[in-house]
Amino acid sequence: MGSPKRLIPLATALCALVAVAAGAAASLYSYTDEELAGEVQPIEFSHAVHATKLEIECLYCHTAADKGPHATIPAVSVCMGCHQWVKEGESPGSAEEIAKIASYYESGESIPWLRIYNLPEHVQFKHMRHVQAGVECQRCHGPIQEMNRVYMTPDTVTRNHSLWLPAAKLEMGWCMDCHLEMGAADDCTACHY
Repeated sequence: MGSPKRLIPLATALCALVAVAAGAAASLYSYTDEELAGEVQPIEFSHAVHATKLEIECLYCHTAADKGPHATIPAVSVCMGCHQWVKEGESPGSAEEIAKIASYYESGESIPWLRIYNLPEHVQFKHMRHVQAGVECQRCHGPIQEMNRVYMTPDTVTRNHSLWLPAAKLEMGWCMDCHLEMGAADDCTACHY
C-alpha cells in the first residue's frame, strides 16, 4: 500500500470524477439557455419527448383546452394512464422522475407544477375559443413541442395599428395583432368583462 501522501491526489481525482458524474446525472435533459430561464418544476417533464418523439397530441393531456376556458395542467391520473406501465424512459434518471409521479398519485396529491403563463385578472382568455378557431398552441406558447423545460418565449412584435410601438408576447397589443390578422373580435368586451 502506498503512503497516505501519494493517495491524496488519487482520492481527490476520484472525488472529482464522482462529482462530475453526479452533476451529469442531476438532470435528465440537456437544456438550452432559454429553457434554463424557465421554472424548475417538481418533475423533469419534457414536451419534446412526449409531444414530438412519442407524438402525443396536446389535447390528450390538456383535455379541457377545446372545451373550457383553461387548458389545465393534467391530473396526475392522466400521467399514470401511461406511467403505470412505463416505469423508465430512455434517459438515465427517468425512472426516478416517473417514481415521483407514482408517489404523488399514490398519496392522492396533485403535482405542484409552477405556472408559466399568467394573465392579469382583468383579462378573460378562453382556450376553447382559440382551439376551436384553429389557433395552434405554438402561436402563443412558442415551440412548446420542442421544449425539455417550458419557458416563456420572448416574442416581441411591432404593432401596426398603434404608432408602431413594440408589444411583448401576451400583452394586449400582441394579442390584438393576432385578432386583427385573424378577423377575430376586437371589441373590448371580448376579453375584458
